[in-house]
Amino acid sequence: MDAFEILVIILSTLLGILLIIGIVVGVICIKIVKDIQGIIEKASTAVDSIEHAAELFKNTSSIAAITKVVSNAVGMFKKSKD
Repeated sequence: MDAFEILVIILSTLLGILLIIGIVVGVICIKIVKDIQGIIEKASTAVDSIEHAAELFKNTSSIAAITKVVSNAVGMFKKSKD
């Protein structure tokens, strides 16, 4: 065995090890990206829910304000009749 054959064996072994490490790192990265996508979907759902609740409160507060104005007007009307 000469130096070139030894070099080929060493380089092929290192290449095999690096290939295995690369595959493992790639699989881990794919899992992390999928987990992050799941978290983003949950956060998006939460934001949509909060926006819906805020709009509901906004509509409720405007209805309450209109009701108060109408009740004040009715009260003033009743006082002016007395």
